[in-house]
Amino acid sequence: MTDTFRVAILQLAATALASHEAALAEALRRIDDAARDEPDLIVLPEGTYPAHFLGDRDAVLRTSWHADADVLRALSERARMHRCYLATGLVLRDSSARLLNAAVLFAPDGMEVARASEATPASWFMLGEGPVAANPRAIPAALVAGADLLDPRWGTPMAQAGTRLIISTGAPRGWARGDRAASPADVVLPARAAETGAWIVSAGRAGHEDAVETYTGGAGVVTPDGEWAVRAPADRPGIVVHTLDIDAAHPRATTAPTTAPSDAPETASIARVRAASVALDPMPSTVDLMEAVRSLVRAATAQGASVVVLPDLAGADPRAVSKTETLPLIEALAAQAGIAIIVALTEREDGLTYKTVFAVEGGRTAGSHRASVLSERERAAGFTAGDTLPPVVGAGGLRLGLMAGDEGLVPTVASSLRDRGATLLAWCAGHQDGPTEAVARTRAWEQRVPVVVAGSARTGGFVVASGGHLLGASPEGAPGIAVTEVETRAG
Repeated sequence: MTDTFRVAILQLAATALASHEAALAEALRRIDDAARDEPDLIVLPEGTYPAHFLGDRDAVLRTSWHADADVLRALSERARMHRCYLATGLVLRDSSARLLNAAVLFAPDGMEVARASEATPASWFMLGEGPVAANPRAIPAALVAGADLLDPRWGTPMAQAGTRLIISTGAPRGWARGDRAASPADVVLPARAAETGAWIVSAGRAGHEDAVETYTGGAGVVTPDGEWAVRAPADRPGIVVHTLDIDAAHPRATTAPTTAPSDAPETASIARVRAASVALDPMPSTVDLMEAVRSLVRAATAQGASVVVLPDLAGADPRAVSKTETLPLIEALAAQAGIAIIVALTEREDGLTYKTVFAVEGGRTAGSHRASVLSERERAAGFTAGDTLPPVVGAGGLRLGLMAGDEGLVPTVASSLRDRGATLLAWCAGHQDGPTEAVARTRAWEQRVPVVVAGSARTGGFVVASGGHLLGASPEGAPGIAVTEVETRAG
């Protein structure tokens, strides 16, 4: 397998359909510019030709743009001329002249080797078939058109196929002013990388198209651990060049069980609650750990929190704090404070060791769940996975969906909880590497359910609103809490 793979990702200026001739000339010129860095792959955004916004059918019919074959031939020639792979987002027409938001990949010899069509398109495009597999320089890859990478359906199949590189032509558009992310892609792409364990290279656009579409730039590269390696500015065209260490990809062929447990009965849930997330590292001493927990929980309740989510306190050590010694202390703390506490601990039974999340309220355990998705490190340490999906538990006046550890990285786990009536997802993430905030915001955005995630001091704790907007975050790089009011769906 190739050890390194050099990519050049183009961020083009937004252009309207009427300027399609200039758009094609500019795209070809920019390909020539990018080729000077001798990349293995050049990526251009969706709608490179003729444009992305084609909402007015009459305008489309009045505009005569080049035949698909002519545009494909020009791009094929550029790939052959520069002896590199070339991925381009294009509007293509089927045999009935219906429009597809497509992505096409050419090989260095100019041959077309893959074509994807967006399965979640804007209304002026027809439904496509989604991402397709590709194999540039023997690298297992996926080619993704338009906004399909924002769709949670595709990440797990890509990971199961051993995908190491995801090539996305989607050009991110705006989310909301004043938020920490200007586009869903800003957080969803890192989450997809963490879910799949693959590199993501994503093109972009800058500016406004026909006073309708506003693009947020941000073409760049996301590492397999979910961190942005490099990004283009938001406000102008540019070229991002980066060399990928393909061996750093670690495809996550993770699946969750399909068996659902018995959930709490349907009850009316309060519409608003003050929730707290606690960021804290596991400690070998139960005494020290509980002292830290008490201090942080008391601080949260002093700020009015009625639901407190603690991290996975077991970490990757099956000999760590256990249910037997720690759960009674958590129950006493919850009863004393008059709150609901969610926490993950080590549980031992019949010679097996589980990572179990408990929902505690009023001095008793209202529900529990053995984590069904474990990391390779946790399995190697001796943990055993549970065999059911997480439950929905009634606690704190809410229907809580419980998740522990890597379960948050599997979209179907969150969707199952939402489908079974969870009004808030409580995720004891703990020591997991990767973009905890991005994954939590992605789950809230996908499922339209608020998420409270508790991580380590390094990864942090976050409270996220339904729809993905960040409400609160623990202090960066230190143990701490985030407390804020959360609006939930009424039952």
